[in-house]
Amino acid sequence: MYPCMGIARGGRDRWFRAGRSSASDPRSAGREAATLAQGGERPKLLVVFSSASYDPQRVVEGVCSVTPDEVLVAGGTSMGELAGDGPTPGRDNSRPPEESAIEGHEALGPSVVVAALGGEGIHVAAKAVPRASAGRRDAGVDAAAVVDQVSGDHKVMLMIVDGLTREQHEVVRGAYSVLGASVPIVGGCSADDLQYTETFQFYGSGAGVECLVDSVVSVGITSTGPFGVGIGHGWYKHGEPMVVTRSEGGEVFLIDNEPALDVYLGSVGADRCVVDDEDKFQEVAFNHPLGLSRGNSEDIRVVHSGDKDRGSLLCLADVPQGALVWTMETDARSLIDAAARSCRMAVEGLGGTEPVGMLVFDCGARKVKLGRENLGAEQAAVAETLGVGVPFAGFYTYGEIARTKGSRGMHHLTVASLAIG
Repeated sequence: MYPCMGIARGGRDRWFRAGRSSASDPRSAGREAATLAQGGERPKLLVVFSSASYDPQRVVEGVCSVTPDEVLVAGGTSMGELAGDGPTPGRDNSRPPEESAIEGHEALGPSVVVAALGGEGIHVAAKAVPRASAGRRDAGVDAAAVVDQVSGDHKVMLMIVDGLTREQHEVVRGAYSVLGASVPIVGGCSADDLQYTETFQFYGSGAGVECLVDSVVSVGITSTGPFGVGIGHGWYKHGEPMVVTRSEGGEVFLIDNEPALDVYLGSVGADRCVVDDEDKFQEVAFNHPLGLSRGNSEDIRVVHSGDKDRGSLLCLADVPQGALVWTMETDARSLIDAAARSCRMAVEGLGGTEPVGMLVFDCGARKVKLGRENLGAEQAAVAETLGVGVPFAGFYTYGEIARTKGSRGMHHLTVASLAIG
């Protein structure tokens, strides 16, 4: 078991802690992570990120066993967990935070990470919207209503969406249609270690937590301190620009008036035979996502699969007809720098207020691309950006949510971060 626990910085009326456990028993892992995160205090909210290799019901039972009944609980299963902070039991705390983050990461297998948010300056409300795939935009509208249940100086909506619901951008659009640009929307899509079978969303309180599927879990948070949102991906253009000439939702049929599958594979030096080998196609797709032109930047789209009969590409989010696209590539250094850039952007959004903590939503495909040898360095970059004593917690997702003014909201192969001031 590897624990980590953080203490709050900033205003006395709000605090954030992170707890992590890699106990082999899922109930023990949930109990230990929640205990560390709460630190003997009574939080307003626990956000739970659990390895998909654990029995999720046992994890939340462990969380509830040490959590007061009135404390709200939200979260979901992951493709990996992130956590770090300053002083940690059992470690050499005189070492820089980036070194401690690497040490902690390498010690871990599957884990449960719990973020606790509390203090008199924090107010929260939560809800779950079931059967999201039956009406994604309506589910987003319904989820956004949670923000009306809380009042305060600064607001944000945290959103956890089933990673297999597909077209989650419609959920985000629905929420945005209610909240507008004045309330940031941040979160991620629950995952299941690339099994693509079933992901779970957690919703409830210390009195009991449900493990849901095909749902949207939303949390409205208000605070006396500001919130800051950051986005970074670290991918750059490869090859010539192309135009999507026929698409529907996340399925791309034609690029430059040719079958999209052939155009895409040709642009990365592959042929149709890779479609028959799931592992090979996944390797090609993770190394060469599609980038959509968004003014001075790009939104990234993961290519999930190819259909040889239809000659189409299936992406995990919408690729609008008429969009200008490129294949993209990256390297480990660029991915690590992008994580730090996302966190730095979020902290800068606090307008000079010291962060008390941060939630991080990182793409699972980025995790695959980084490889185990670089994951510790990525978490170290986050720790170094935040500085000594500032805890963070998060998970590797099937899609990242970060919507503010000027941002579409649904991302892939990206790091979305929420700084809490």
